[in-house]
Amino acid sequence: MPGRALRTIVLVVAAASVLALAAPMSCADSGSILRKVPFTFVPSKGYARVFLAGTFNGWSTEATRMSKVEDHFEIDLLLPVGKYQYKFVADGEWIADETAEGFAPDGFGGQNSVVTVDDSFAAVPLEVGDGRIVTEHLGHGRNAWEVMRAADGSVSFRTRVWTGDAEAVTVRWRASGGEAAATGAPFAAVPMERVDGDGLFDYYAARLEAGEAFDYFFEIEDGGAVFRQGPDGLVKAPDSAGEFHFDAGEFPVFETPDWVKEGIIYQIFPERFANGNPDNDPDFSEWYYEGVTDLPNSGRSNEEYFHLVHDWYDIDGLTKSPYRTDDRPDWYSFYGGDVAGIHQHLDYLTNLGITIVYLNPIFEAKSNHKYDAASYTEIDPHFGTNAEFAAFVEACHARGIRVVIDLAFNHTGETFWAFVDTRDNGSRSEYWNWYEWKKWPMPEGWTSGGLEYYDCWWGFGQMPNLNFDLSRPNPEEHLVWDIEDAEVNWPVVDHLLDATIYWLTEIDVDGFRLDVAGEVPFWFWELFRERVREAKPDAYILGELWGASPEFVNGKYYDAVMNYRFFRDPVLAFIARGETDAAEFDTAIAPGRFVYPDEGVRAMMNLLDSHDTERFLTTAWGDTRRLKLAILFGMTYVGAPALYYGDEIAMQGGGDPDCRRPFHWRWRDDPERADVHAYTRRLISLRKEHTCFARGSFRTLLAEGRVYAFHRGAPGDDAVVVMNAGTEPATVEVPLEAPPHDLMNVLTNETVAVARSGDGASFEVTLPPLTGYVFTYRKSGSER
Repeated sequence: MPGRALRTIVLVVAAASVLALAAPMSCADSGSILRKVPFTFVPSKGYARVFLAGTFNGWSTEATRMSKVEDHFEIDLLLPVGKYQYKFVADGEWIADETAEGFAPDGFGGQNSVVTVDDSFAAVPLEVGDGRIVTEHLGHGRNAWEVMRAADGSVSFRTRVWTGDAEAVTVRWRASGGEAAATGAPFAAVPMERVDGDGLFDYYAARLEAGEAFDYFFEIEDGGAVFRQGPDGLVKAPDSAGEFHFDAGEFPVFETPDWVKEGIIYQIFPERFANGNPDNDPDFSEWYYEGVTDLPNSGRSNEEYFHLVHDWYDIDGLTKSPYRTDDRPDWYSFYGGDVAGIHQHLDYLTNLGITIVYLNPIFEAKSNHKYDAASYTEIDPHFGTNAEFAAFVEACHARGIRVVIDLAFNHTGETFWAFVDTRDNGSRSEYWNWYEWKKWPMPEGWTSGGLEYYDCWWGFGQMPNLNFDLSRPNPEEHLVWDIEDAEVNWPVVDHLLDATIYWLTEIDVDGFRLDVAGEVPFWFWELFRERVREAKPDAYILGELWGASPEFVNGKYYDAVMNYRFFRDPVLAFIARGETDAAEFDTAIAPGRFVYPDEGVRAMMNLLDSHDTERFLTTAWGDTRRLKLAILFGMTYVGAPALYYGDEIAMQGGGDPDCRRPFHWRWRDDPERADVHAYTRRLISLRKEHTCFARGSFRTLLAEGRVYAFHRGAPGDDAVVVMNAGTEPATVEVPLEAPPHDLMNVLTNETVAVARSGDGASFEVTLPPLTGYVFTYRKSGSER
């Protein structure tokens, strides 16, 4: 409200939840002034824990806990001027503020609340050298992204201060117990280095070799004043805030596979990549296709109609089925893609530069997507045999390609042998407790039911949910962290773990992508990681999670997640749709480098699209310049770049099933497709040539209008990437922190003049619309 110095956002709700959120709306540049924004949540029923999640904290469900005060929860946030989306997370339930000033779609049929932070909120100035520190939100939670233990015994710490509010940060430590502690020996000081920033905070890091147990605290210096941060908060020296304690037993070593951090991921939907063996094409002779392979006399049906499309390039049905009367697409068509087809095109993948193949499910199943498994140990017969798949994996390894397969352990298919036994025999089945039956038997002739009969994934009767915890119903079991708090359904757990080890040891796959990973108990994934790493220490464990998921990425659960939140969503907004400017893009993408441990950040699957989304090029209105710019960013950013099969040849497609079109093997006949392929191949080669892209540091250099520039640096290897996501040419001056001796645009082979001034430097560059350049240089020996 104009004229008020302070506003309070009050929420009174009739609780309604959503399961996922849309891309964040980022704030504007903050300068040095923050605003204090109070949030208040008045619940309509009892909640134990309430968090505030939004674009200001990467939608984290753990970062911003609200305090309970009498009958409500409250918190004050310090935010720069700008517009933010948010929701309350009450005991895991996402709740929008129905009285907010505005709303934005959350991408799943719901809405996010919107708050505009402006001059009506109280100002909180920030200034270096004023001897004051803004202390709000500077806590040290000892989380996996703040304390990282490596296998060599070293420990890396990360902490943060408000941007432009401090001169230096130090971590001080002393061995726990023994003579040092008994005699009050001084704490050793290790200066922390500013490693990055996100527009709100400056992030500092330091690496210690201090043994298995030690005490530590942080010191923040500004304007001659020293502030100490410990478990009791942040106080001005000489007062003490206590010391944090590090014990190696509390922090599992977290290291992710080097082959992922240095790799190029290529996702394949097996049924649509290539038909290498027409003899195994679907003939629908399996028992579960009975009655669903014929059309009525009219030739039209809106029910299941499983059939083979004989023309690989006939894709019209994926947008509008010729067999339906409701104008909906054909979800039941097959094209004959198989393992032999992928095997026969390994030369194509090798030539492109791919080092990791991630396959959507390969298990026997009724559908074409195979997320409705009939078995966890047998490949679908229309993809090949287990022996053929093992030979394929061996051939990949011979070419330096790793293989990751998809596991859907939240649910099976209606055709899964254990579910069929329960369906036929009811409580007499020895597998009765593998599922949560509510009503039995089903009507005669039914092969699947729905929520009325048994618990199933999002109400889809074809995918009955597995029962992990006999003490509570699904989905309450998902949020159980400690196995001691669960009544473990060991027959289910043992079967899943045994199947996992089979693929690792007998077939020799290299890792797993975990479908709907957040809908399986935490304690199961802890067991899963233990068994997987025992069998293959460098196996990759990738979770499908669409939001910020720092609680999953650590030494207990996953190596990384599919980076929808902090890669795909910001890239779509900035490059594909042109909705945000460079500063907003920088703010939206930066949290992904801080809410996860560094090992996880570098193993993130940075995807542009997938089998679950519209194709990037379709979102970008078919403009291949936008696609090429997005691929350039992916190949030069932090994390493992990922291509969804066909991105490199400009394939398009709307939502499921249109995003799962057969691969366009005639791409060489289309100049535009061939150009995108050549450009992608060149960028993959560039990433492999320069260690700074896989291993180096990241720093934003410029975020001006629609132009974004950043630096990647490793010892002896540096690069600057400049992107113009605008539709007009742009000329900018890009600052450099150290003057290079030469600067080369590796995409145009042109040398660029560098202007030097003191310890700094800059260069001017003009970029055409929707274009990116990569400049490389080598520093002199004294500067390395």
